[in-house]
Amino acid sequence: MRTSSTFSILFWIYATRAKNNQTDIYARITVNKKRVNISLKKKIDISTWDANRQKVKGNGITARVKVSYIFFS
Repeated sequence: MRTSSTFSILFWIYATRAKNNQTDIYARITVNKKRVNISLKKKIDISTWDANRQKVKGNGITARVKVSYIFFS
């Protein structure tokens, strides 16, 4: 018998919950159609978030510093 499993991670923000143009980043982890939503406990400026690509806008040094702050602090 052959089994298969699925795995995905989706990042998003709630722009409607923003205060002072800052909001939390959330992650949804899905494994075999079971979902868990978690807050990363990191804030980001709404204008720097690309909702279509699910990441920080840009690819320059500023964007890289923001990503480093989000995931490594």
